[in-house]
Amino acid sequence: MKFTPRKTCAWACSPTPAASKHPFLTGLVLLALLSSSAFAESLKDVLELNEAPPGVVFEIVEAGGDSWYATKPMLLKAIDKLHAKFAGLDIVVVSHGSEQFALTKKNQIKYKSLHDTVKDLGEKNIHVHVCGVHASWRSMTAEDFPDYVDVAPSGPAQINQYRALGYVVIDDFAD
Repeated sequence: MKFTPRKTCAWACSPTPAASKHPFLTGLVLLALLSSSAFAESLKDVLELNEAPPGVVFEIVEAGGDSWYATKPMLLKAIDKLHAKFAGLDIVVVSHGSEQFALTKKNQIKYKSLHDTVKDLGEKNIHVHVCGVHASWRSMTAEDFPDYVDVAPSGPAQINQYRALGYVVIDDFAD
C-alpha cells in the first residue's frame, strides 16, 4: 500500500513529532494552523473578484522537497494570472511543510531551478517565507537558508499577519 501523507503541517506528520514533546506548543501551533487555513480561498475565487485585494498569500504545505516539481509551475502560472488581472498586486509565498527544506543552502544545487525561481520572484518583489518553528525541529536556523528566503518565526503566524492586513490566502491554485 502506498503511503500518501495528508495535507497538514509536516510537524504533525513527522515520525517523531515535536508535538509529543511539547503539549502546550502543540495547542498553540494547532490553533495557529487552524486559523491560518480556515479562511483560505481558491485561485478561481480570487480571479472572480471585481477589485484587487490588498495582497495575496500562497500557502504551501507539502510532504517533501520533490513536491516543488509539481507545485512550482502551478504557482508561477497562478502568479501570472493574478498579475494579468490585478497589475501591481502584492503577492507573497509562505511555505511551511517539509517542502521548505528544499530551500536550504545545502539544497541549492539539488534544487537549483527552484532556487533560481525564488531569486526571480524576489526580484519581482514577491517574498518567499519559510517556517522557523518547523526549521528549528530539524535543528536549523535562518543561517541555514539563503538570503533570498525569509525565515519567519512561524509560517501560520506569518500568514495570519498578512491576513490581518487584508491579504487573501490561497491554498488551492491548481487549474
